[in-house]
Amino acid sequence: MSTPNEDAGLALLAQVREILELEPARVLDEERGFRGWPHAHPMRFHARPLRPDGTTVVAVETLLLEGVAGRGPEFARIAHRNARDPGLSSLRWDSTTGELSLRASVMARGGDAMMAARRLSHAALLQAGEALRAVDALAVEFPEARIVSPPPPVADLAPVEQVEAWQAYAERGPELAPELAGLIAAMPTLNPAPWLRVTSAAHGFDAEIACTPAHTQKGPGDGVALLRMSATQAHPRLGPGLVVVLVPPPSAEPVAERAAATSVLLNEAEAREWTGADALGGWCVHPSAGLSHAMFMPALAVDEDTPELLAWQAGTRARWATQFLARIAEMREKGGA
Repeated sequence: MSTPNEDAGLALLAQVREILELEPARVLDEERGFRGWPHAHPMRFHARPLRPDGTTVVAVETLLLEGVAGRGPEFARIAHRNARDPGLSSLRWDSTTGELSLRASVMARGGDAMMAARRLSHAALLQAGEALRAVDALAVEFPEARIVSPPPPVADLAPVEQVEAWQAYAERGPELAPELAGLIAAMPTLNPAPWLRVTSAAHGFDAEIACTPAHTQKGPGDGVALLRMSATQAHPRLGPGLVVVLVPPPSAEPVAERAAATSVLLNEAEAREWTGADALGGWCVHPSAGLSHAMFMPALAVDEDTPELLAWQAGTRARWATQFLARIAEMREKGGA
């Protein structure tokens, strides 16, 4: 429990460090954060400076490659990977450095931030394993890039046991699946709720979220995002869990050929801007839905209030993305004039 005058970001980082039980020899302290070496690829934990209201963003990021070009083929590969294997972290390309990393973040507020610390800790544990599995394949997909593995604080560090934490998620998932299904089945009765309409379904529920004011909408469905939550689609490695897919209004990105680049742009923007939502999962291009935001949360990582929190954050994300892409479209129009 943090005190009213405590820095929310640093307090959350202290909780994460305690939850993960990081060995001191594997940790290097930095300003407003630290780096941890679970293996050859260090994870950077960092809290942004506080906003005037006392809130901030705390992220965990594992840098994998550098020298990744910002071209259409590279964007397509990134968008495809984020769609094929959604999780709590997403592949994020940095346009200023050409670096490719796995990243997740949560919002930190004053008071008790334990639930946010738990979400970030789950993301960190899974990210450690994902980094080792992904880096060799990514090096093949991006042959011009270079693998990043800076020297650890001490030599000859072996991978820690947490790198294989996925096994614990897979083993606990089946026993937690019925409770998770019950949480999702109850969601359509949420009141108040972030959606205009909601429909129960065998997989969970589908909902419509307004992203623009009613008086600006040009017709039925205009400015409306689609949200799907499901507890029936298990992950091939992590077992049962919660799938959350958000599809923005079609007008947000009307050019299908541009969707991959737009997904990369949105992931980078979420890492830089204040969106008002945790950055769990990532923007991608789904084979059937097109431009989407997808996330998979193992059942072990889902708390009782998690589905409601993620639903409200999906509404926030949908409106932020719609407004962000509207600004990009306006810039394109001015640039073409």
